[in-house]
Amino acid sequence: MALFPLAPPAVEPVSLCELKEYLRVDPDDTSQDGVITALGMGARAWVEGFLNRRCVQQTWRLMMDFFPGYIDLKLSGQRVSSPFVSGSNAVLVGIRYAIVLPFPPVQSIVAFVYQDANGDVTEMDPATDYVTDIQSNPARLTPPFGSMWPVARVVVNAVQIDYQLGYASPLTVSVGGSPPVPTQLAASGYTFQPADIGRPISIQGAGVNGGTLNTVIAGISSPPDTNATLRDPMQSGIQNAQALLVNAPYCNPQHWELIKSAIKIHVEGVWRRISPDIYLKQAKLVCYPARDERW
Repeated sequence: MALFPLAPPAVEPVSLCELKEYLRVDPDDTSQDGVITALGMGARAWVEGFLNRRCVQQTWRLMMDFFPGYIDLKLSGQRVSSPFVSGSNAVLVGIRYAIVLPFPPVQSIVAFVYQDANGDVTEMDPATDYVTDIQSNPARLTPPFGSMWPVARVVVNAVQIDYQLGYASPLTVSVGGSPPVPTQLAASGYTFQPADIGRPISIQGAGVNGGTLNTVIAGISSPPDTNATLRDPMQSGIQNAQALLVNAPYCNPQHWELIKSAIKIHVEGVWRRISPDIYLKQAKLVCYPARDERW
């Protein structure tokens, strides 16, 4: 099995200005921006590794030699994989046939292909060929009821799945309304939906003194505008600013601030040269609710 990233996160979950504010570094002092940015990236990688999740939208590829299933030997605690154990045998005790997608929460399946017995690349149809369960952590793909996985050619990496994952998705946003209203937000290339209500959103440059505004989507305006109404007003007028919108309901939106807090604690510990035993313990304690979420 192979697993590797195709598209890394475009932005970090905690912006540079947020980190500087947390570290009490003067916003006008740019001499340490590179160091603080690198610390933020390292802290984010540590949090992702500890949680076994990913913070910001990215695309990964999972490649397998054959479709599952495998036999779960409960007494010995081992799993025996076999290309000859298919989904059609799932009625037997101990048979597992779901494809598990690492690093939740999964947002969507981008592509799902395999090499058939003739060596041709065949695309799996999400409407008829498989069932996507992204409500679970980790997410799973299974054959439809009464069906089985197709027969793949017996070669390495015959099955390939590309999928998007991450707690939050990046958006390009501006002050909405005409004339502009500080609690209305318009997004470029994205239409706010009623399902977005209650989701946390972090907007760079919209906070006090040009900092990051961490707020929540409070409502959605009627078409054709479809702007988002924010719980808190923006303190600065913004145009084409970077924002991160949390992807509820497939992850707990309350954990977003915990994840950001753990990143800040990690950065502060390294920045101030605090003993790792102290700041890592604090970061872990903050992260535990997100780590245990429906896992």
